[in-house]
Amino acid sequence: MGSAGPAHPGGVGQSGSAMAAPVRDREALQRLNFLFQAAHWVLPHSPGLARFYCSTQRGAARRLVLRMAPPVKRVVCRRCCSLLVPGVGGTLRIRGGGQPRTILRCWNCGRSRRYLCWAELRPLGQDTPTGPAPEDSPA
Repeated sequence: MGSAGPAHPGGVGQSGSAMAAPVRDREALQRLNFLFQAAHWVLPHSPGLARFYCSTQRGAARRLVLRMAPPVKRVVCRRCCSLLVPGVGGTLRIRGGGQPRTILRCWNCGRSRRYLCWAELRPLGQDTPTGPAPEDSPA
């Protein structure tokens, strides 16, 4: 008179344990994370090996159709797959003017990437850089 299987399709019993939701392709994400960490660790000793690890990571992510996190994409050059660590593989500059920008320049291929400095543009609590939407007033 035993039960044939779990009561719920996810394998969680009636007690409802507080486990995290299962992540799709967890092992693949762990491999990509390992390649990224290995590239950072190897970079001071062998920049060519670090580039190989980054290109392997990018190729595996494309093959498995997985998106890399934005902070990971920002520190890898799109052209030559080298790490854009300031002072080691690239240059970091902050330019002022109308809209402050962070500029990362690759030492290997010379490609530049520009990012807006959003933290300086909007005070805390605002949804957009220009401020909250104006409220409709019956005039």
